[in-house]
Formats: sequence, C-alpha cells, structure tokens
Amino acid sequence: MTLQHDNILIPIGFADGFGPLPSIVYDWMPGGTLTSYVEENSDSLIVLQRFYLMEQIAAGLCYCEHHRILLLAYILIRNNVLIDAMGVAYLADYDVTPAHRGQHIRPSVRWAAPERFDSQNVVAPTTKSDVYSLGGVIYQILTGHEPYYEVRNRTKVSIEILNGNKPSRSHDTHIADHHWLFMQKCWSAPENRPSAAEVLHFSQMEVEHLIT
Repeated sequence: MTLQHDNILIPIGFADGFGPLPSIVYDWMPGGTLTSYVEENSDSLIVLQRFYLMEQIAAGLCYCEHHRILLLAYILIRNNVLIDAMGVAYLADYDVTPAHRGQHIRPSVRWAAPERFDSQNVVAPTTKSDVYSLGGVIYQILTGHEPYYEVRNRTKVSIEILNGNKPSRSHDTHIADHHWLFMQKCWSAPENRPSAAEVLHFSQMEVEHLIT
C-alpha cells in the first residue's frame, strides 16, 4: 500500500468470504481487464492508443522492478492489468512475497517464459522472465489475441513453448516489422532479452513517432 505510481493500482482493503484466503479490494476499474478491453475495443483502438497501453504497463513494471517486485512472469495475465474509464492501464495483484510463489503457472501459460517449465528445478521468476511475459502482453495489445490463441488447450500451449515455438505473427496492420522483431527479442534467450526500461523506451519512441 506504500507504492505510488500512476500505473500501479493500490489496494484499498481486504475482504473475506470469497475463498480460503482474504481477497484484495481495489477501486472499481470500468474498463475491465486488459483482455476484455482489447477484445471489446478491437475495432476502435488506434495504434497510438495501443502503444499508450504498452507504455503504461512497461512504466508500471519498471517501477515494480525498481522496488524488487516481480509480477508479470507470475500473475500478470487476464485479470491483472485493469483499465480505468479513461483507458489507462494499471497493474494489480502484484506479488510481494516471493516465498509464496509456486510452480502453478497454468493460468498464465500463454505468457510464461520457457525457463519457468523446468521440471527438475524450481525456477523463480526473474526480471528476464518478466520481460518475456511482457512480450506476450505487447502481442496481445497489438493483435487483440492472447499468445497462441489458435491453440485452445493449455497443455498443448506448454508443448509449443517447450518446443521453442513462439506465437505466430498476425498479419495485422498494427504490427510493423520492427514491432515484430522487438517482440521476438523479448522472447529470445534470457541473456538476450531487453530490460523493462528498454521496453519502456521502445514504447515511448513509438508514441512519440505516432504523435509527431
């Protein structure tokens, strides 16, 4: 609750009765989740608005990493990027307790880095696995589809990832060649991935280019 950032949603309380553990309560976000927002506004979102979303998410991630909070690789999927009434993105449900992270990544399998599937060792999320997941978020924002959207079964998605197959390129006008190359860089080997700050810079440069 001490975090302060324009793209970080701060809890306003907790509630019981929704499961075995207390539930976090946030301010209501009328835009819904990133997934629902992009799907419902697919025809009306212009490229500039899509890059604004990317810039906001990357800015929130940079702030979290500065405070040593890893979130995308673990839970930034579906319901964890929320959109307000003005179309601004907020990160929510970030995890500040690494000891409680487990290997249960199935809900986020479409965004998960290959190293998170190591069956021999417990591989904790890193800033590099965050960036891999952020590449999937960029893909989702630009295409309107979740990564591996054509593969409905999560187990089969895991196999695709373990086989080294990346999300297929959508022939969408929102994706220029340099956008696709940057996503592929996010999905490369950990040591070759950009930092969250570099993703933010990329997004900012695209926004600047689109408004000039």
